[in-house]
Amino acid sequence: MTARRTHVVGAGIAGLSATLAATKEGGEAVLYEAAPWPGGRCRTIHPADGFSHDNGTHVLLSANRHALGLLKAVGARDRWIEPERKGLPLYDLRTGTMRTIGLSPWSWLWPSRRPRDMRVTDLTHLVRLALSVRDRPVASVIGDRPIMDSLIGPLTMAVLNTPPEVASARRLALALRRLLWPRASRLLVAKNGLGEDLVQPVIETLHVLGVPVLAGQRVRNLVTHGERVIGLSLTDRTIALGPEDHVILALPPYEIERLLPALPVPQRFEAILNVHFRLPGLEKPRFIGFTSALTQWLLVRRDHVSVTVSAADAVARGEAPDLLVSTIWREIVPVLRDLGLVVVADRQPEVRIVKEKRATIRQDAASLPQPPLRPLANLALAGDWLGALPATIESAVISGKAAVAALRHPPSAGVHASRAHPPRREDAA
Repeated sequence: MTARRTHVVGAGIAGLSATLAATKEGGEAVLYEAAPWPGGRCRTIHPADGFSHDNGTHVLLSANRHALGLLKAVGARDRWIEPERKGLPLYDLRTGTMRTIGLSPWSWLWPSRRPRDMRVTDLTHLVRLALSVRDRPVASVIGDRPIMDSLIGPLTMAVLNTPPEVASARRLALALRRLLWPRASRLLVAKNGLGEDLVQPVIETLHVLGVPVLAGQRVRNLVTHGERVIGLSLTDRTIALGPEDHVILALPPYEIERLLPALPVPQRFEAILNVHFRLPGLEKPRFIGFTSALTQWLLVRRDHVSVTVSAADAVARGEAPDLLVSTIWREIVPVLRDLGLVVVADRQPEVRIVKEKRATIRQDAASLPQPPLRPLANLALAGDWLGALPATIESAVISGKAAVAALRHPPSAGVHASRAHPPRREDAA
């Protein structure tokens, strides 16, 4: 019998997760990536001038047990550290003051740990948000209350990358409920960066397992026969699949639509803007939140600082890049000074701007199109955009494992795409 091999297309976090899951219990896998490097939207950029930085700021919470399980499996769990053990520092640009808040909702029972302007009466609205089942915009659940600006708005943007006026209360509620468990709300960042502390350990593990990682290989088409994939048409060749082989497409929605145009996929996306300033930083990373500012999150590393602006389409369109960067720099200078860094407001350091135009799907309260997990008999889908959870590293890891699990069971009626809605494909003769 031909040995079963899983062909994973896409080396982002979902694809890496799927490849690891496929190799459990001695399984074989091959990983294909169109870009020259793995990691997808969780990567470290290494330009020729030596100013290396992550494409964006990605964090984990201790509630993200699937993502942490992946790190543990590849020996990288200790590389993710807790930069703010006493709580999250929040800098209010309007007042110029810093307040450290608890990340656990239980800590808000103590006044000193609550977000600014939060009152006991607000807890009712927070409970209503955390228990949301019927979907509606986050802002409509909270209403016109001060905590929208001091807590819920920034939290929604950070978790869903979607403005709270339209963001899904149900998706946010799924994330909030995970924070209710003891020690579930510890915030973790990669000590050295996403490449060194996340992507590379997975790739090294795959190499040890004998998994080929083929970069620069874009899948142009799926070669199918009936309801099975029998070949992958790549950039320079076609790979024939064995009768027991599986395929996992760990790709964003627009790539799934290109390969399988009959499938329903989300069509709207949100951008994330990251601005990286090159300057001497701190040995230990620091993570600071902002309110009443263009800046939303500030991560201080050893040789640079990174600023994140979520749901950034309107921001990026509204201002020239130089003015945008200048505004952000002036916002963060007071905080950098308080951290002990020598910076001057009118002396901006070298800067890099990274805009992920389609960083995540737009996670609004409207019903999002969702394709079947297993549209063909030997093909499954993976990606952070699938399912009901917020599109995060955690959901990407879960989706990779779910795709492998789905393929281990015989296909049932209604699982794969109907013949009346064929995918775009090259049919075998």
